[in-house]
Order: sequence, then C-alpha cells, then structure tokens
Amino acid sequence: MKKLVATVSALAVGSALGAGIRGANAQEAFDLGEIAVFANRAGQETELKRTGATIEVVTEEDLRQAPETTVADYLSRLPGLSVSANGALGASTQLRIRGLDGKYIKVLVDGIDVTDPSQPQTQFNWAGLTTTAVSRIEILKGTSSSLYGSRAIGGVINITTAPRQDTPGTLTTMTAEGGSYDTLRLGASVAHRGERGGLSVSLNHVNTRGFSAKAGAANTEPDGYRGTQLNLSGDIQASDALKLGFSAYALNGNGDYDEWIGDGAPPYDETFSTRTRAARGFAAMQTGGVQNTLSYSYYQNDRVFNSNGFSSPFFGKRQKLDYTGVYRQSDALQYTFGADWQRESFDTGADSGSEDNSGLFAEALYAPREDVDLAASLRYDNYQSFGGNLSGRLAAAWQLSNATTLNAVAATGFRAPSLYELNSTLYGNPSLRPEESTSFELGVTRQFGPGSYLRGTAFYNRIDNLIQFVVLSFVPVFTGQYRQVAGTSTTKGVELAGAWAVSDRVRLFGNYTYTETSDATGARLLRVPGHDLVVGLNADLSDRWRANLSLQHVADRPDEFGTAMPNYTVVNAGLSYQLTDGAAAYLRIENLTDETYQTSAGYNASGRAIFAGLRAAF
Repeated sequence: MKKLVATVSALAVGSALGAGIRGANAQEAFDLGEIAVFANRAGQETELKRTGATIEVVTEEDLRQAPETTVADYLSRLPGLSVSANGALGASTQLRIRGLDGKYIKVLVDGIDVTDPSQPQTQFNWAGLTTTAVSRIEILKGTSSSLYGSRAIGGVINITTAPRQDTPGTLTTMTAEGGSYDTLRLGASVAHRGERGGLSVSLNHVNTRGFSAKAGAANTEPDGYRGTQLNLSGDIQASDALKLGFSAYALNGNGDYDEWIGDGAPPYDETFSTRTRAARGFAAMQTGGVQNTLSYSYYQNDRVFNSNGFSSPFFGKRQKLDYTGVYRQSDALQYTFGADWQRESFDTGADSGSEDNSGLFAEALYAPREDVDLAASLRYDNYQSFGGNLSGRLAAAWQLSNATTLNAVAATGFRAPSLYELNSTLYGNPSLRPEESTSFELGVTRQFGPGSYLRGTAFYNRIDNLIQFVVLSFVPVFTGQYRQVAGTSTTKGVELAGAWAVSDRVRLFGNYTYTETSDATGARLLRVPGHDLVVGLNADLSDRWRANLSLQHVADRPDEFGTAMPNYTVVNAGLSYQLTDGAAAYLRIENLTDETYQTSAGYNASGRAIFAGLRAAF
C-alpha cells in the first residue's frame, strides 16, 4: 500500500500543476458538474463532484461514436474495468471491476436486477448485449452493499435503454449495420413525451455467423449468435402528487459455443438458447415532506445448453418488492430510508432451491459547507439460510476549488452464497455464510478547462470468509464441495484517467490502471491484467466528418491453467459522415492491426473486423 499512497500523493501534486489527457469514457468535454443518478439510493440527479464515489458515465453519444460492437468491449476501455470472453459475440463474457469478477458486481437494466440466480455464482452474462440497445450507463465503482445489497462489492452497473426526451414530442431512431463474420445489426426505437407522461419502445436484432470460439488448428467451425431484444418503458403523472411508471424487456437468443474440453466438432456441436423476461412497475407519491416510491420487479431467465447429445436446462427467477422514502430536512441535509423483500429461485431439473431475504436501509446526505459533501449509509439484510448481515459506507467529497475535487470512500459489503452453492446435490453446502468485504478508495480530480482534466484514484479491497470449490477426491470418482476457506482475497491498485482538448476539433484521451491481486493462497487472480493502458483521440475532421482512434495495451496477466497469457495491443477506429441533421453513415474497424490474442485461455478473440452502417433520427 505504500506504493499506492505515494502514487496518489504524486498524482495530487501533478494535478495541481499540469494538464492531462482525456478519459476513455467521454466523447465530449469532461465536466466536474456531470450528473449521476444512481450514486445514492434516493435516485436523484447528483453532480459527480458531490458524490464522493468514483463513477463513470457513458452517454448515448459515446456509444454511437464507439468502434466497439458490444457493451462489454466498450466498458473494458474504461479505467479499472477489464473483460474476458470465451469467443465471439454471444459467447460467455465476464466483466471485472478493479480485479473483481461478475459475482461481485450488481447489474441493473432500467431498474431491474438482471443478474442470473441460476448461475453457479449469481451474475450477469454480457455475451449478447450490443451498444445498439443502450442509451446510458453508470458504473459505480467500489463496495456499495449498504446501497444495493449482496454482490455489490466490486461495484454497480446501471444500464438505461431508450429514454424519452425531456420536451413534448416524438423521436424515432433507426440503425442498420452489416460487416465481418456475416454480421447484421438492426435497431429501431420510438420515444414519445407528452404533457403528463411518456412511452418508449425499442427493438434490436443481431445475427452473426461468428468465428470458432475454441482456439487451435482443429477448430475451424464458426460459432454464431442470433438475438432479439425488446425494451419498453413508460410513465404518467396521474395527479400532482402521484406518478406511475413501468419498464420491461424481453430477450430471445440462441447460438453455438465450444466447451473448454473437446473440439466442438460435429455431430456434437454445442448450442445454447436463452429466453429472458423482466418487468418493473413503480408508484411515486409525495406525502407531506416525504417522497415515497414503491416498486415491484420480476425477472426470469430460461437457458438450455446442448452438448454431446444431452440438454442441460437452467431456470432462474427473482421477485422483488421495494419501498424508498426521501425526506429533505434542509438544503444541507437529506435522509433516505426504506425496506425491501426479495425471493430468488433456480431449477436445473436435477437441482433446485429458493431463498428469501429482507432488508432495511438508511442513508444521510449532509453538506456542512458549500464545498463539502458527506454521505453515510447503513443496511441490514436478513436471509432465510444464514440470518443477518450488516453493511455500511462513508463517502466524502471536498471541492478545493471549482476545478479540483478530493474524494474518499470507506465501505463494508457482502456476497451471499448463491442458490447453487447452497443447494447443488453434488457440490452444495447449506451451512455457507456470506463472503465479507472491506474497501477503501482515495481520489483527486483536476479540470484545466473545457475538455481537459486529470483524475487519479487509489483503491483497496479485501474479501474474507471466501467461498470456494474444494476438491475432495479424484478417485474412484471426482467429488468436491463449496466451502468457506481460510485466508483473504485482495485487490489494490491505481487508476489514472485524463483528457486534453488540443483544439475545438481534436481531443486526446487516455487512462491507465495498475492492479495487484491475490487469492486465499497468495496466488494472483486469473484474467486480471497488472497493467491496462488506453490512449486515443476523437477528431472532427470537418463539420460533417468525424473520426476516432483508440489503442489498448494489456500486459502482465497470470498464466491460466498452465497456459501463458501474452501481452496484447488492440487498435480500434471509427469514421462517420453526417448526411443530414438527423442521419449519419459510419464505418467501424475492430482490431485494426489484426492482432492475435486471447482474453480467456484457449478461446479466440476477433481478428480484424469491418462494419458499416446508417443511423437516422426523426
């Protein structure tokens, strides 16, 4: 930790003296006054500089201009985030925040928890989520269990689709794209805003022949993917005091995959299908000085994997009832409080189980001075299987000036054992208790004018009471069990990000993440790079032409199951031309230099891929 403190101290001095480069998450000028919505449980718009936390905000314009196809690939260019995939679009894909994998990350889509309770460890699979269907993403880094409950140890990712415009009217957008691997992407959305409410609907489809997921000369068959997603949301101001709203989505996807063992050759080529349905309804009412919100959400995911002539079904379901109250005592002090109840269940045919839990939470936001913001939150969860758990969080932001902000966070969190870890007939352990975490972060942001800034953050996470799969014997048969193991897992490091507006038309950006990790045995965590560097530029070549270029260099990854994981460098590029005020044509090139690399041992990543498309809004 001495190295981390020294690095942040040097960064703070540097940010007070010089200019930096631009962060990969922003396509326009960075602004310390940028707004976050999910930084606290109140769900209110809050300036980033007043949250105390480290939050990345990705806008619809960022995603439109990005050369990446999938949301996971785009997010991996942000400081502190990395991705690993078992092949092409549609293949199992996992995102990490500060070295912590998917089981430690809460993912919400339009307010709905979309982590899958039928997974061995409850988490979200980023496999088929493309940038076409998304309009905004907020990444809240660091432990946030006191705000969002179990699994919010690495952070929380909030995704918004097809929002309605702020002013009355109707906006229709359409996208069509084709390119390498016989890929076709189509998207359409309609958003209407009236005097008392609005409604939006989007439909997105992707079809790709893909490439062989499994690496090696014997694996030549393509592994394709086809997916269609429908998103709906709406709200109405039923009265001056009452607002009603809903959101829903449906996803149908199917494709091919290659198992880790075996070459996936016919006649036993592996296939999968997934069918997701989710919905949320809410009512918000003002009663006296309290803003009350009551919501109910439902999520189910039905997956089937076909391999070697056998089908393996996985069905997961979640129901959640949530109440939140917000009371503003003064301009300087606000309280948020509430309760929720949740039931999760899974069924694989051979195994099944369910878990009920209820929670109470409270948060106080206090601004003792105009330049200081403090936040404190506390949450108590009670689980059917193991009882109670308490988590807390303290955050502070100090605006040294209009251009410089210091932030700090200390928090505790937990990950409840998954339904599979508790109930699996062969490997489950009903006596498991939650993993528990402690995290700290310290950061500084300095802005040097429109579009130019420098930001640095040091972070530290420790997880105790680890749940791991323990092999009990190999002979005469393989046996094992999920158990609590001695020792701790740690991740620590430094994130640097910045920008430099060279001119009104040219903007440079970059970020660098250094991460140290260790598991309970002291070994490094798999698939986490020690060094991750991103640099690039966005340029308005003329009033109609726009170009972007990014380079990512990933280095120092631990060997994976005896396989060396070499360093790699990937260059992506994009070019767009504004045909009219509402229509644009674009060209994207992924892996411009045709680098050969793997993010997961034994699985291919895309070679050079070229895509062209049209976007229109009217």
